[in-house]
Amino acid sequence: MPDSIKQLAEHKLIILHLVQKMGIALSNSEICQFLLSKNYMDYFSVQQYLAELTDTGWLEKSREQNSTRYILTDEGEEIINYFMHHIPEDVKNEINTYVHDNSKRIRAEYAVTANYFPELNGDFLVKCGLCDDSGAVLMEICVSVVSKEQAQQICRNWRKQVNRYYRSILTSLAAEDAEEPKAEEQGDKGDNEEKSRDSIPKPAKPSSP
Repeated sequence: MPDSIKQLAEHKLIILHLVQKMGIALSNSEICQFLLSKNYMDYFSVQQYLAELTDTGWLEKSREQNSTRYILTDEGEEIINYFMHHIPEDVKNEINTYVHDNSKRIRAEYAVTANYFPELNGDFLVKCGLCDDSGAVLMEICVSVVSKEQAQQICRNWRKQVNRYYRSILTSLAAEDAEEPKAEEQGDKGDNEEKSRDSIPKPAKPSSP
């Protein structure tokens, strides 16, 4: 295999392995930050490889706010597992170190999502979510608003104060409303009202002249 083709294949495998080791969708900027800091490849090569890996179906691309994220597909998983031995050991070690040092930070950033989408009627659908470190959804809410400005403000507020909103919503939903009458009480009240109506003396029929 010519050196240029070998290097091309190796570079793509490095990207796949990086995304695989992180275990969650990685942003374009995170991928570039690692690869460029280690001088594995230049910026334009990274963008070309990401596009090619997406086209082949080994990476899946998604768009969130102003960030493009990539996650490994099942086919990509098979490819990297099969050709893992083509990645130099020192590069694998560098990837392992990067994941160890940055995984918690990246997962924390990815745990909070807030996006909005235009609807056919002119409104905007806002979707806000919160996940734990494993990626499991803790809370997800959707709300429709009438303007783009409102949608953007909701997204900003959710990202800034997600912990307060999460606690507040969860507490409100889980609390028992003491002022809300229970079903039995409502039934008793209805029975008593019925009895009261029955106890009211009915007017006597007028006597015949």
